[in-house]
Amino acid sequence: MRIRLFFSALALTLLLLLPMVGLVEYFAMQRQMQERVRRANAAGTASRYMGSLLLAVQKEEPEFILLRMDAPAATLTLCGLPGNMQLAAPSGTTTLAAAYLAAGPARAAQLLGDTLGTAPQHYLAATPSCYASFWEQGTTVRLDMAALQEDTDPHQNFVAEIEAATAETALRDLGAEQTDAGAARLLAAYTAALFRQNPQQLAALPGQARQASARILTDLQAQDWNTLESVFNYFSTVPALVVETALPSFTSRPEGELALTENGQQTVQEVLRMGAGE
Repeated sequence: MRIRLFFSALALTLLLLLPMVGLVEYFAMQRQMQERVRRANAAGTASRYMGSLLLAVQKEEPEFILLRMDAPAATLTLCGLPGNMQLAAPSGTTTLAAAYLAAGPARAAQLLGDTLGTAPQHYLAATPSCYASFWEQGTTVRLDMAALQEDTDPHQNFVAEIEAATAETALRDLGAEQTDAGAARLLAAYTAALFRQNPQQLAALPGQARQASARILTDLQAQDWNTLESVFNYFSTVPALVVETALPSFTSRPEGELALTENGQQTVQEVLRMGAGE
């Protein structure tokens, strides 16, 4: 009798548990399938993405880079903009740095768009140490200075090894003898070298920046961050990824400002126009 009761109770227990286990397994499989579909959709969207981002380096004399992300062409383009670049303003003219120092990166991006007729999609501002923290500790790049010199001094033709953690000091020393436009090109070339020589770290960059949200200024929202994570993950898997720099030309103004030449304006507009949307 006891054995019969035991097996009867066991059978009833199994009758109750097995459907529950089956339901749990079913919902787990459904969730996995939905996640695979979501990742596939995100990868498809990422491969079609085109966007632009104004990167501002927070310091006493702020520096700027335009980043264009062109997934269909598998290309990242970086364009350095000097802080004393002349912008149109309601009161006449101002500079990129002055607009940033007066009202932050949003104002700088707005006036840049007013000047060129097209604005960056988003902006992000951080200190040099914050930008360096986006990369793995010990990350180092090699930068060919011969292509960045503004004169033909053979003593300046060398390859510089720059560690991300100490890049601020290294770039300041390397750009000490260069014009403002030359220093902007140097910063863009260094950042391009980071992307080009460390493709395995690209996928993690948006996540690292997102974790530093308390130390940055940006208009990127949650969905924008999700998109960038998918896009940079895509870039990290592209074997033929191209990382290039755009070199706008400038002319000097009597007040010491730098104004884009006609060709220079077209160069920057192309960077922004290519990043006008998905």
